Amino acid sequence: MITESYYWKKPLLTGAKAIRKYMDAEDISDAQFARIEREISIGFYSIRKLLEATGKVSAETRDMKVSLKRYEKRANQPSVDWYNRSEFWELYDLDKPALESRDLLYVAHRMVHSFIFVLSGDDDGNGAFFTSDRDRETRLNFVSTDEILRVFETVGNDYPNGFHAWRDKVTGEMKWSVPAREPAR
Repeated sequence: MITESYYWKKPLLTGAKAIRKYMDAEDISDAQFARIEREISIGFYSIRKLLEATGKVSAETRDMKVSLKRYEKRANQPSVDWYNRSEFWELYDLDKPALESRDLLYVAHRMVHSFIFVLSGDDDGNGAFFTSDRDRETRLNFVSTDEILRVFETVGNDYPNGFHAWRDKVTGEMKWSVPAREPAR
């Protein structure tokens, strides 16, 4: 359970700065590359925890869509396993990306349970290829660095200014909501 979200959100903003600094650099060290991997992996874990916690992000953030490229698995390729996952370009049709928009929680779940997670350059910029243990036989996703930064900065700066809780009269279940985000001034 998350009691104070500041300590989960501040590292997202720090991580976004590190990702921005190193991801587009021409020559980065192994330590800097590993830091990017860690910031993205731990960042999406934190985002998942914040989304699943009561009242820690606004409805707008909870409903946020993330732009992805989807690559289908090639029909003639073997099952994706521990031995061949590093050769993902052979397993998935990278010549035919399909653009799609997915819920933030969907992306966070897939990142947390990633079976393939590879930082990469792409024709449209840098980002990360990923697929979960659940989706590995059907699809590979790509999320751009710009989209990762947008997500981290949105969640990292989202501090709802209220909370409303009530008990559902029919089911008896506790329900809750937070007010809409105030527009930036």
